Amino acid sequence: MTPRLTPRVHGVLTLVLLLLALLTGLVGIARLAVLPAVLYGLMIAAGLPLVVYLFCGKCVCRGERCLMVLPGRLSMRLPDRRGEAYTRADAAGIVGILVLLAVFPLYWLWQTLPPLVLFGVLAMAAHAEVLLVVCRACGNCRCPVNRWFRGKGLMTGA
Repeated sequence: MTPRLTPRVHGVLTLVLLLLALLTGLVGIARLAVLPAVLYGLMIAAGLPLVVYLFCGKCVCRGERCLMVLPGRLSMRLPDRRGEAYTRADAAGIVGILVLLAVFPLYWLWQTLPPLVLFGVLAMAAHAEVLLVVCRACGNCRCPVNRWFRGKGLMTGA
């Protein structure tokens, strides 16, 4: 009997891929410049909990039902915002942080090709995992991406 890759496994895999991409970016920067690496490390340390606050705090699946496990549990330690709808400011904050974390290391990674390629592959794999599997199985009916998948009839269920 082969084990089934559940959406929760894909959710954890997404986190692992994302963290490995960020670590690759951090190491790639640190090999060339210490101060920008420290700055990027601080951006990661502040940005990821902020994404959890902005997105996961409003998710109806926070806690044990979270497909990504760790953010859902971390969000339980933050103020409960489940009664609130996602706003444009939430979306701008989430997208802004993720874009900043993806773009900031590129200047240094561009100078050495292998870390750049690894960073890109890991980041794109995490993005593909979340969009192709995790979002389609997620029960967060407030999320705009979830509503889009539901509208197109592309949901797979958890």
